[in-house]
Amino acid sequence: MKDLIIIGGLAPDSVDIDIHSYRTVIAADSGYDTALRLGIRPDVIVGDFDSTSLRAELIGKGYNPCPADKDETDAELAIMHSSEYDLIGGGEGRIDHTLSLFTVFRRYTPPSIWYMRSDTVVSFSGEVIIEAPDGMPLSIFPLSSSSVFTAGLKWNIKGDELSPLFISLSNRMEGNKATIHSNGKAFIRFNPEDFSSVSISAVPDIQSR
Repeated sequence: MKDLIIIGGLAPDSVDIDIHSYRTVIAADSGYDTALRLGIRPDVIVGDFDSTSLRAELIGKGYNPCPADKDETDAELAIMHSSEYDLIGGGEGRIDHTLSLFTVFRRYTPPSIWYMRSDTVVSFSGEVIIEAPDGMPLSIFPLSSSSVFTAGLKWNIKGDELSPLFISLSNRMEGNKATIHSNGKAFIRFNPEDFSSVSISAVPDIQSR
């Protein structure tokens, strides 16, 4: 089972998830505020509690804040022990916080699905099939440099090397089915309002076929 991790930064007003499908719900600092707003009760709360508005409540519940001067960010403290997780929050905050998240993703593992206020992002490696409405916008960007192939998009990629400095921005579906292949970890970004109409399935690699 996956974990659900909730961190600071802008999060959606609601998230269509089954909370009982997660092993553990972890909130990092002001992610606790977000969790309560979404009607989610975390199992674990971590962080230095410098950004939550509910610091006194957390301490009253017996949670001890970690030192503010530390090597890890609050988000890293939540992510570092999880091998598979979905992530809520982290969007549209401080640019240095956003960049540090990608450093954490590279150091450990990226979220399977990342829910933010203006973005829903899915991570993948290998080949995936996307079924979605014709013309629906999406963007593709890698966690690190990766060779990417696509079919079924308006502007297909034929083995180009995508990197954090070269991404497939504002592409879109050409028909109702597309395939995307990356030889490294990469992300597909969707508009949150479109995500409920998207189906993504992984294609087994040749060794497991």
